[in-house]
Amino acid sequence: MSETLYAPRSPSVLPSDSLAESASDLARLPRTIVLLNDSAYIRGGADRIAFDSARGLAALGCRVVLFTAFGPVAPELQSVPNLTVTCLGDRWLREQQTSLRAAFTGIWNARAAAELREVLAGLDRSETIVHAHLYSSALSASVLHAAQKAHFPTVLTLHDYFITCPNGAYFVFPQARLCARRALSISCLSCQCDSRRTAHKAWRVARTWVQNRIARIPRRMTAYAAVSRTCAELARRDLPADASIRVIPNIVSVERAPPVAAARNRVLVFTGRLETYKGPQLLAAAAARLDLPVVFCGSGPLEPALRKLNPCARFTGWLSPAEVQKELGHARAFVFPSVFRETFGLSAAEGLARGLPVVASRQTAAEEFVQNGRNGLLFDHNSVESLTRCLIALTDDATVQRLGCAAYADYWKAPLTLENHLQHLTALYTEMLTDRPVKQRSRKPGAAT
Repeated sequence: MSETLYAPRSPSVLPSDSLAESASDLARLPRTIVLLNDSAYIRGGADRIAFDSARGLAALGCRVVLFTAFGPVAPELQSVPNLTVTCLGDRWLREQQTSLRAAFTGIWNARAAAELREVLAGLDRSETIVHAHLYSSALSASVLHAAQKAHFPTVLTLHDYFITCPNGAYFVFPQARLCARRALSISCLSCQCDSRRTAHKAWRVARTWVQNRIARIPRRMTAYAAVSRTCAELARRDLPADASIRVIPNIVSVERAPPVAAARNRVLVFTGRLETYKGPQLLAAAAARLDLPVVFCGSGPLEPALRKLNPCARFTGWLSPAEVQKELGHARAFVFPSVFRETFGLSAAEGLARGLPVVASRQTAAEEFVQNGRNGLLFDHNSVESLTRCLIALTDDATVQRLGCAAYADYWKAPLTLENHLQHLTALYTEMLTDRPVKQRSRKPGAAT
């Protein structure tokens, strides 16, 4: 049985006057938005985006149904006017790796699809949007199929690439290399790219094959929301040529405060999961070479190796958002050394918002907002040597001061706020519901909108 938390409907409170300047603006919004997300609690940045947008849309007066697979339900989602949370009581697939039942459910969760059909049965498709965030950890593509079969306008946010790529990242994990193969091509099928084992790659291929070749979900999607231009361009490679991809900026939940006095600080900061593909080993090695203090905010299987690489590094484990902000307040620079293709780079944007120079890897979405030599420094992909040269440059106080000032000024000229995100999101919803053409079939396959 699913668990549903009902919140009473009440008059909406707008996050910003700029979001809806008249009653006619509100009238064009969807009456109901069904948000699909595997988890009812926050596991990472994508969950945070889903929940923040859910609460923001509810504040605009939309009825929001957050449909999830597993809990517990986050406290911030409870007792929110206009927001209903449905949690199926399933388990995260990662917690059921040896279960045969989980293997089949992960490919096609029939129960989740049936439960969603019940939710949609009472809704008017002419005033309802189905918006999927994360679905590959429990809900499966079956929920996308259910929404499409019921003819509801459906949009998917590309927090990852599971809609096209079997491992969701276009990355060869065992070799820590970017992947240029076409998804589900012979070259793709023969490549052991999975972060775990060959059998897991085979299962993921089967899952993607059912999703794309049997259910044909990608070509039936009304629209896609990419969190960056980099994400849109990469997803375009394997999506149908006429797929509509809109770049809708992510939310950076950082309150404006005076900039960090970065030039007075000495410590380098990394936040995130301690995995090879996130690149903390590059920072640990470079900082050890230069005898620079570094703090790793996060946890993961790479931590023992990092301690050996840099015995003087400090490891905090997972921190609350407020605790992360406190660490940033003592930072000289924020380092974003990701080896795989991040779709956005939320932590790097948070560093800029605090007035910190950001040192980021090339070939990630962080290149879109980190300008080399202006508000931060870019280093060559997966290169300790190149990162070391950047860190040497940051030993100069004047350089840190200049980069930090530009980082703060540039970010707050156009901050990535909830209001900004909702403006883009509701514009797409309105277009989807008013029968204006979302797909533009004359567009060249390589162009992102």
